[in-house]
Amino acid sequence: MITMTSRAVDRAQSLLHMRRRLPLTAFVLVALAWAAVAASAAATKTSVTWPTAAQEIARSGISTDISFCGDKPITLAVLDGFGINAWSQESFAAVRSEAAKCKNVKQIVLAGGGDLQKMISDVSSAVAQGANAIVINPDFGQAELAAIKQATAAGVKVVAVYSDPGGTPGVDYVSVVKWNNTHAGTIWARWMAKALHGRGNVVFTGGPAGSAVGVGQLAAIDKVFAKYPGMHLLTGTKTWPVTNWDPATAQKVTAALLAKYRKIDGIISNYGTDALASARAFQNAGRKLVPVTTLDANGLSCLYKKAGVAMSTRSSGNWLGRVAARKAIAAAEGLPNNEPSDYNIPFFEDTLAGKPLQCNPKAPDDFYPSNQISMATIAKYGKP
Repeated sequence: MITMTSRAVDRAQSLLHMRRRLPLTAFVLVALAWAAVAASAAATKTSVTWPTAAQEIARSGISTDISFCGDKPITLAVLDGFGINAWSQESFAAVRSEAAKCKNVKQIVLAGGGDLQKMISDVSSAVAQGANAIVINPDFGQAELAAIKQATAAGVKVVAVYSDPGGTPGVDYVSVVKWNNTHAGTIWARWMAKALHGRGNVVFTGGPAGSAVGVGQLAAIDKVFAKYPGMHLLTGTKTWPVTNWDPATAQKVTAALLAKYRKIDGIISNYGTDALASARAFQNAGRKLVPVTTLDANGLSCLYKKAGVAMSTRSSGNWLGRVAARKAIAAAEGLPNNEPSDYNIPFFEDTLAGKPLQCNPKAPDDFYPSNQISMATIAKYGKP
């Protein structure tokens, strides 16, 4: 501050001296030139080149040049709708490890356990505990909007991630950082039609009944399959067999489907570990593995790499939590964040297009390599 004050004084004295020697017009031109230089220097110091969605996807949301911590002590609440499976662990790890870069940020961590009322009460609890910002995965979508709006009305900066709560971003909450479910369902359905040459019976597993993610994806799948008379969605176009994103449940559900249908030619699932459970149900029933398209999961990649059966995956997308953490903290600190919020995530693996399966025999079955999160980070930050 002393240096800046000294420079300001020197500049003022210089201007005064010049004013005495120059005509008014020349003096004004010099003053304007100095102002332009000062403005340019200030812009250089504060301007940020924000990444594009493609750049974020390529780096799994990892960034070292975005300032978001600020210096004001704040409390960030990290709320996951389930918090009971490996996917939730990697989501926690993505958000919490990013927030941990800020020494001025204290964290509150809560998990809803798949219970809607618990998810809603967790929002109220976070506000009561003094949260200045919240990153929330609203698995049940609009059913959680009222609680989110109440938190916003209390002055809390809320960023939703993975699932869309409805409402109006920028009014009811800061933003929602998510993949485009229509895009996901579309590329899955197109890939499956290609793998089966336009003819086959397909099953879809989409997690809990009525989940916002599953609803959007299924609608897109149905729209694509409508263009292929030979493609049949055995599990229906409005609902799906409920798995609750629990592998044991997914395996039982798939076993029931195998008992019901003699011919199942493909699997579409919005959770890679569910897809792995379905594949194991096929094996237990003595049925051949069929093409599958889903989110990435290490065990599934290893199984299909060995079997040589067609497979494709999108990134499981937990890395979006890094972006959400930066947005929530920056908002609470009064800092700008213009990173993208909506992502059309392409295939991470695709045997039909020459994108190899990423099997790591040293990692657990429910490890998701696309997130670029280490096992050590998951162990440290992956639990509530």
